Amino acid sequence: MLKYYLEITKPRIILGNIILLVGGFLFSSHFSFNFFLFVFTILGTSLIIASSCVFNNLIDIEIDSKMIRTKNRALVKKRLKPISACIFGIVLGTLGISILGLLVNFLSMSLSIIGFIIYVFMYTFLKRTSIYSTFIGSFSGSIPSLIGYTAANNTINIVCVILFIVFIFWQMSHFYAISLIYIEDYKNANLPVFPIIKGISKTKKHIFYYIICFILSSFVLTFLGYLGAIFLFFTSVLNFYWLYVSYLNIKEKKSLKYSSQIFYLSILVILFFNILISIDFRF
Repeated sequence: MLKYYLEITKPRIILGNIILLVGGFLFSSHFSFNFFLFVFTILGTSLIIASSCVFNNLIDIEIDSKMIRTKNRALVKKRLKPISACIFGIVLGTLGISILGLLVNFLSMSLSIIGFIIYVFMYTFLKRTSIYSTFIGSFSGSIPSLIGYTAANNTINIVCVILFIVFIFWQMSHFYAISLIYIEDYKNANLPVFPIIKGISKTKKHIFYYIICFILSSFVLTFLGYLGAIFLFFTSVLNFYWLYVSYLNIKEKKSLKYSSQIFYLSILVILFFNILISIDFRF
C-alpha cells in the first residue's frame, strides 16, 4: 500500500525539481551556506511538489486510463481510493507550506504556493483544451529554482528573473521532446498537445528555437558577471551539442528517432547547468 502512495507523488518529478532548487540555493548562498536552511528548503518544497503531483493524479484519472504509459497508475487501477489520495495530498501540502513558512521564509513559501496553483489549477486543466498549457506548466516547473534562490537570501533580484527565464526555455524544449515521444498516447487521450495540433515538423523547429533561447539567456549570467568563464565554457560544449542534435531532428522531417536523444540530453543539460552554477561563482 505504501508504494502506491509513493507512486502518486511522482518521485522522478520531485527529484527533477529538487535539482533546480539545489542549484538555485547553492548559487545564491556562496560563502554563506546554511545546512539546516538547505535541508528545510528541500524537505518543504519536496512535500509541496509531492502534493501537487497527487492532485494531478486525481484530476487526470480518466486521461491516464487512455494512455499506455499511465494506464497502470495506482488511481487508475483503483489500488487507492480517491478520498484517501486527496487527504494524503492535503497533508503533504500543509506540511510543506508549514515547513517553508516557519523554518525558511515567507517569500519562498509564497512562491511554492504559486507553483502549486499554476500546476494543479492551471496546467492540469488547460492541457485538455489548449496547446499553450505546456507554456503555463513551464512556469511552475521553473519556480523551484526561485524557491531555492530566495530561501538562501530572502529576496528576488535580476538573477532570479534570469534563472526563471532560462528554465522556462529549457522546460519548453524538454516538454516538446516528450510530446513527440508519446504523441500516440496523447492522441489516444485526445489531448491538444503542440505536435498534434501544429504538426511534428513545426514542433521540431520550436525545440530548436527554444534551445537557442536557453543558450543565449544562460549566457547572460556570465555577461552580467554573475558566473564566470568556467560556467560559460563547459555549458557551451553540452548545450551546443544539444542544439546540433535538435538540428538533425529537424532534418529528419517525418522521423522521431532523435526525439529520445533530445529528451535525455535535456536532462544532462539541466543537471550539468545546476552543478556548475553551484560551484562556479565568478571564476
